[in-house]
Amino acid sequence: MVSEIKHQDYLEHDSHIRPTETVAFTFFPDAGQQYRLTRAWGRVIALGWLLNLFALICVGASSQMIGRPVFWLDDQRWNAATLTFFVLVSCFPLMATALWSLFHGPHVCYLSIAPTMILVALAAVDRHDSPGSAVVTLILAIAGAGLVAGAFAGRYRLSDSSSATTASN
Repeated sequence: MVSEIKHQDYLEHDSHIRPTETVAFTFFPDAGQQYRLTRAWGRVIALGWLLNLFALICVGASSQMIGRPVFWLDDQRWNAATLTFFVLVSCFPLMATALWSLFHGPHVCYLSIAPTMILVALAAVDRHDSPGSAVVTLILAIAGAGLVAGAFAGRYRLSDSSSATTASN
């Protein structure tokens, strides 16, 4: 009887064993909460990067239509394998960052810097061959910088007592 009460008391105080609690999927579950985005901010940042990716694809398609293709989508200059490589290098980091923030992966604020720098590099490379596309890509990079700032702002904030508990563990 006493062990039954202790076991019930143990179940009530341990948050890992509650059967009604749902646990969200996250990459690296051992990473601290202070390195993750809140649920709402994770969705906002993911949507922002997906829209940024869609806009980058539209810039590439429209530059092809007007006859001034962007560097990473110039089918007259590159063979199929090189073209595929450039498209993957240009688009994959944006999609990966969106998925990483959607699944509450740690350090999204630092990870978001990479696609922003890629957009700046694409704008710099396209400034002579396709200046209109370069301007739009630079604006997408500025939006990416806003997403980086949002990722820093959207992290969980730990109170003093919980950060002291986390530091002692």
